[in-house]
Amino acid sequence: MTKELILSLCQNGKDSLERTFAAVPDDKVSWQPAEGARSALDGFGDAAQTMLLMAKMIDSKGGEIPPMNRDFFMQLKAERAGWTRENATTQYELGWSHFKGALELLSDEDLAKPVTLPMRGGMTAPLASWVMMVYRTCISRFAQINYIQTLYGDLESH
Repeated sequence: MTKELILSLCQNGKDSLERTFAAVPDDKVSWQPAEGARSALDGFGDAAQTMLLMAKMIDSKGGEIPPMNRDFFMQLKAERAGWTRENATTQYELGWSHFKGALELLSDEDLAKPVTLPMRGGMTAPLASWVMMVYRTCISRFAQINYIQTLYGDLESH
């Protein structure tokens, strides 16, 4: 997978999520369809944190790996729990800027380098595969927010 393709896909995911989140009214941004369910704000914030996390991984060329365990993800969730739409949007823009800048500096050799993450006892894949976590997160949060929108009656395609 080339850097250009990765960047194109991630840009598409980023833009799609940004567009659908912008369509969420202020009175629904923190609304949860059920107790313990994700809100649009939480999903958008999660994507912002993923971009920053992947930018750090890229900067270290896979050498700086966070624990990626339940405690780590609960810490991230607690951090974004206090965010407003404005905070989340700022973090999203910052995350994208760092991620894109870091990705543009990678070589094909860097992208092919095997990196092991601690999830499920250790999973090894090329750095390019892990970098695509930004795309996967943006697209899955885009779909989640679209679903949340339908629950409060917004059936438009954003």
